[in-house]
Amino acid sequence: MLRTSFKIGLTFIDGQTRRQIRRRLPTGKIQLEADNGELMNLTDGELRQRWFSGEWVIDESTLGSVSDALYLAVPRDLGTYPERHQKEAQRRQRYLQAINPEGTPYNPASWRAAIEKAAATMDDRNPPCPATVQAWWRRYRNTKSIHSLIPHNKPSCGPKAKKRYGIFEDVIASVYLTNQKLPKLAVVEQVYRRIEAINQGQPGEPPLKRPSRSTIYRWLDDLQQNLVDASRDGAESARVKYRAAIGSVKVGSVLERIEIDHTPLDLIVIDNLTKLPLGRPWLTMAIDAYSRMVVGFYISFNAPSSHGVLQCLRRAMLPKEEWLARFPDIKGQWPAYGIPELIAVDNGTDLHSDALEAACLEMGIQILFCGSKTPQHKGAIERFFRTMNMGLIHRLPGTVFSNVDARGDYPAEDKAVIDMVTLVHLLTKWVVDIYNVSPHRGIGGRPLDRWLESAERRIIELPVYPQQLEVMTGIPSKRTLFHYGIELEGLHYNSDLLQSIRRRSGENRPVKLKYYEDSVAHIHVFDPYAKEYILVPAKLAEYAEELPRDIHRLIRERARKRFGDQCLSSQLLEARAEIEAMIQQALRDKRMGSRKTGAGFLLHDSESVLKGEDPLKAARRPIRERKSAPPSELAPGLDDDLPDFGLAAEGD
Repeated sequence: MLRTSFKIGLTFIDGQTRRQIRRRLPTGKIQLEADNGELMNLTDGELRQRWFSGEWVIDESTLGSVSDALYLAVPRDLGTYPERHQKEAQRRQRYLQAINPEGTPYNPASWRAAIEKAAATMDDRNPPCPATVQAWWRRYRNTKSIHSLIPHNKPSCGPKAKKRYGIFEDVIASVYLTNQKLPKLAVVEQVYRRIEAINQGQPGEPPLKRPSRSTIYRWLDDLQQNLVDASRDGAESARVKYRAAIGSVKVGSVLERIEIDHTPLDLIVIDNLTKLPLGRPWLTMAIDAYSRMVVGFYISFNAPSSHGVLQCLRRAMLPKEEWLARFPDIKGQWPAYGIPELIAVDNGTDLHSDALEAACLEMGIQILFCGSKTPQHKGAIERFFRTMNMGLIHRLPGTVFSNVDARGDYPAEDKAVIDMVTLVHLLTKWVVDIYNVSPHRGIGGRPLDRWLESAERRIIELPVYPQQLEVMTGIPSKRTLFHYGIELEGLHYNSDLLQSIRRRSGENRPVKLKYYEDSVAHIHVFDPYAKEYILVPAKLAEYAEELPRDIHRLIRERARKRFGDQCLSSQLLEARAEIEAMIQQALRDKRMGSRKTGAGFLLHDSESVLKGEDPLKAARRPIRERKSAPPSELAPGLDDDLPDFGLAAEGD
């Protein structure tokens, strides 16, 4: 047996005309569109009557899934009716019980005596007549349900009443259901103008009575509110407002689903040398959906991009012992590592990159691009951000809080004392020693325990060669190999090992390579014969050392303007010194936006902390001194407990 439901797209055949269901109107009616564009609005009952009588026949070719059915409902119970209607139904039932119509055939005299006796018992001053009670009995006797005794109080269904409501429907479509968001009074005024115009155009007929203002307001209140909001506020706003959390993502073990998202930290970070505020950095965080364990993070002053996701993913997959070794005051363990099965990320255009897709394809990781403005699709990471802000960020000096009202007159810029090194230290300590070992209501336990319990039952995989992670997180490209090597963004890369590829092929040939945003000092070129990547250094080693690619692009552009397209190595070094001076000036600029841009160009991020050197300090040293300078060390470890940054205790 074929089954269907009144859903969008269902088509009825009306003689030679086909009518398709388009939408449900805010008035509750179903709108159908004919082949010729004619629109028809019918109630559910009117549509069912045409279908049941055979006047309209369903087109079987339009039968399909009922996932988009217009409605699915069950009968209402007594408690959903107004209290006065419930009391009236109970009153009617007591009269029927007093008369007992099943044992007492209808007799006006005997029924009136029973009604008066029951009225005296109930202290009812307006008892019904026997004919009214008989009408109640005819409705009640088949079902014996008190619902049949509920007063109908149906509005008038005469031709004039239908005409008045038709005018109302036309008015709300042009006046009320628009993004201009006119008030209800505008609907009343327009309905009255329409009725007045109709009465003036029909002088010989009885005038059409105007509905009262309260009646029109009641009609407006009866509209389907989600459809009203979609028309007045926009479809996207209505979708967000009425989104439903139905079920949740089901995961059965760790590393089955890793959620990655970005957020600007509610904290102003300072430069560790000038002590000037740099602004709010971006945090890219990865969390395991099953255990709620934080598996990695990446902090940078650059806007969210695939580079940030790749760096966060790289940190998430690697064991954390080397990272924790830099912070001896952290006592807890951080056992999160391994290649995940799936990562859920935003659907931004900046994340649809060849680098991210190629890296995940090579590692066998599925990418789930969640829809825009759908935070519920990454519920674990979204909830974590709130926990992190309340548990750590909003307690640090220099916080900007989550909104202007919460911030009040707190001078965030003046109170800022946290630099990037300290921020990475604090965040790591809070994640390991507080968050991962605190009971989580969503999983009914601690993230650390849930991770360890699941990890015992799962094979956790790692890359055979950890060095491959750098190559995998690189940005793919193609270039031609010549005798002078490979040219990439104005720099030449060459080595004897690279030239062996050309000698074997006997000609210049295109090759695949990976380059990196954090450094132009080297690239990796794929050897098509050995089937492996080889590291190829830049020929201008002195220039390329510790140079982020963003700054190289600035240097190249400046050198082009000054010296032309063919720049000598000495000219590039000169342009680099000028750009670095400009960045140093930007870091001391009065405008925080300029300081933040300067820090972003230097890739002042959490990975630079892991390498043990602050790129800001490295950029400020003369180029020729960098090779002999000893690597800087991190600031001394903090105390075992987080510092007490109680804002209320600070009186200055």
